[in-house]
Amino acid sequence: MYKLNNIIGHQEVIRTLRNSLQRNRVAHAYLFMGPPGVGKQTVAQAYAGALLCDQPSEGDACGCCRSCRQIEGGNHPDLHRLEPTGTTIKIEQVREMQSQVQYKPYQAGRQVFVVERAEAMTQEAANCFLKTLEEPAGQTVFILLSDQPYALLPTILSRCQQFQFRPLSNREVAAGLVSLCAMNKEDATKLAPLAGGSLGRAVRLAKGDDQWPLRAKALELAQWLPQTNKIRALELAEQLSGDRNEAAEYLEIMLLWFRDLLVYQYTGKKEILINQDKPEKIVEQSNRYDPSVLTEILEEIKLARERILANANTRMTLEVLMLKIHSHGGNWNGSKSSWGSL
Repeated sequence: MYKLNNIIGHQEVIRTLRNSLQRNRVAHAYLFMGPPGVGKQTVAQAYAGALLCDQPSEGDACGCCRSCRQIEGGNHPDLHRLEPTGTTIKIEQVREMQSQVQYKPYQAGRQVFVVERAEAMTQEAANCFLKTLEEPAGQTVFILLSDQPYALLPTILSRCQQFQFRPLSNREVAAGLVSLCAMNKEDATKLAPLAGGSLGRAVRLAKGDDQWPLRAKALELAQWLPQTNKIRALELAEQLSGDRNEAAEYLEIMLLWFRDLLVYQYTGKKEILINQDKPEKIVEQSNRYDPSVLTEILEEIKLARERILANANTRMTLEVLMLKIHSHGGNWNGSKSSWGSL
């Protein structure tokens, strides 16, 4: 099972959580906020394990008792998860949770509710959940996870102890790859920058592109988009706009790709590229743009990603971006791509 002591990164957050348990000052509600894939869910699971452990030691789970075994098996009766059904968390789900809160813990000294993608609560669900936070049960702890905390009600934010999770450093990601994937240090160091601070993403990359199909598609899009026609560019924007978080991840991958093209143009050094596994493509593609054009594309992708994460209209934002990148063109030979079947 995940233990707080074994988690890579986020040490200040983990230290505070462990101290809260040691000093018996556990808050009734926590908000773990930060970009996707940086470890919020992992820390939430580890902290829930520590809160429910029969014999916690130094603010962490023992890893051996009955409760810890149940946590690892995913069947602890006092650990509950609330997550979106479809794209939202509905009021019926919150009401069901409220009914569970009324009962005493079945086995441990408290109940723990982990609310994933808390910002996905509908307005009705959020107002309903707020009532539970306003009248907390002494034996209940809520852990809210959110990539977009600004979308939560201010009154919910004010009733939670908030922790900001930031992307891991390349050094921390590399250490995680050595530990979890048995990679040698040199390979882990080369792969780490591509993960964007997400250890989960790094692990998928270590297992090959088929473990992270989004990257393969995003890189193909970045290479192929300038040569397509405007109608197809708009169609691609529509197809990518269905999932806001996925669209933002597409743009993050494209941002790293165009960054590499610009860096190689200026330096000619393959060893400082982020996409270390695709140096030949980068060399080829970098000669097709002027540096000023690459700079403009990078700024446009960055701005579009920020707008999407700030809840701007995803489709419209992507349409404008796709047309802008298309307009920059590039010295293409008109080769075809499989993106027609995206």
